[in-house]
Amino acid sequence: MIDPVDRRFDLVLFGATGFTGQRAARRLAAVRPDGLRVALAGRREAPLRELAEALGMDMIVADVGDPAAVDAMARSTRVLLSTAGPFAIHGDPVVDACAAASTHYADLTGEVPWMRRVIERHHGAATRSGALLVPASGFDSAPADLAVYLAADVAAQEGLQLESGRTVYRLRGGLNGGTLASVLHIFESATPRELADPFALIPGHECTSEERRQQRDPQWPEFDEVGGRWVAPFFMGPINRRVVQRSAHLRAERGAPMALGGGFRYDEFQSVSSGRGWLAARTTTLTLGAGQALLSTAVGRALFRRFGPAPGEGPSERVLSGGVTRSSTHFALSDGRRIEVRQDMRGDPGNAATVRILVETGLALAERPLVPGEGGVLTPTTALGAELVRRLRATGEHSLEVVER
Repeated sequence: MIDPVDRRFDLVLFGATGFTGQRAARRLAAVRPDGLRVALAGRREAPLRELAEALGMDMIVADVGDPAAVDAMARSTRVLLSTAGPFAIHGDPVVDACAAASTHYADLTGEVPWMRRVIERHHGAATRSGALLVPASGFDSAPADLAVYLAADVAAQEGLQLESGRTVYRLRGGLNGGTLASVLHIFESATPRELADPFALIPGHECTSEERRQQRDPQWPEFDEVGGRWVAPFFMGPINRRVVQRSAHLRAERGAPMALGGGFRYDEFQSVSSGRGWLAARTTTLTLGAGQALLSTAVGRALFRRFGPAPGEGPSERVLSGGVTRSSTHFALSDGRRIEVRQDMRGDPGNAATVRILVETGLALAERPLVPGEGGVLTPTTALGAELVRRLRATGEHSLEVVER
């Protein structure tokens, strides 16, 4: 078990009545092992009680505006999972309470400026206590982290290094209101320099102008020679690249290099639905750029709020069931060979794959003891590594295949 203190629960899911939270709650009810003590938590008592009774779980009423209730929730459990975003608005009281209580924690955030703040505030203390604080444990950004982890393991076993990695995603799915609210808050609160820093999740790293140039996020379509088609920059690529950089930093810091070459570069792109040509990729890129330009203005954000899904809303069951989440990541090794990591995550990326990853992360954390000196604000693979790979494979809904090309 996680620590010698007798806590009431093994795992608590906070934000359980939201759009994503309800799906996570149902997933937990379906896959939790016998004997695992699980509770659902949130601020709205009536819908929380209805959901908890339907799933046969306990409940905890807690609002982030009530520090005593949040602290009591964190002290009651060995692991706390949160789906209550935007995390820059709602996340601090929860992660603060978990850090103070030495409670393992994971969430779905892709909010890089907020993750940076959590690292600066809690990494040192959590390292000492052994608490594992693992943001970005959903589609942001576990698939990218897993791909690099598996490829680096292959390289290390052969005494080699990874020189570069490139993921191309094929996606079909819908947007929920919580994700939109998080995106809007990022563009409202973060500076362009913060968003452009490739080492944003490595506090203390002084990014040189040369590093900034070499690690600049992709801006334009590129031809994917392996797939034989033009691809567009992936809109979540900047988030995932920074998580990969943090994984490499943490492993090197702890004396276990990630087998990355000194100039290692990781990029992400997305396939385009309307063909293999440059024009289709260019159109997708321009559409993405126009969306980001709108998000950078108050008027644009108001339009997204007016016409996008509100918090608690999301895609229909038809859209969710028809979702596609696949990725292919090609790596160049230092001896000139190439390997590929293929992932098929089954279902909608932001509402099915992300829930599956978060739940398996929570179940894995529930088996991890507190080991003083080995905690911290970590990434999915630096916290759980091979155990998370094993668990995702065992679901039968997330394939992770390494292929030498």
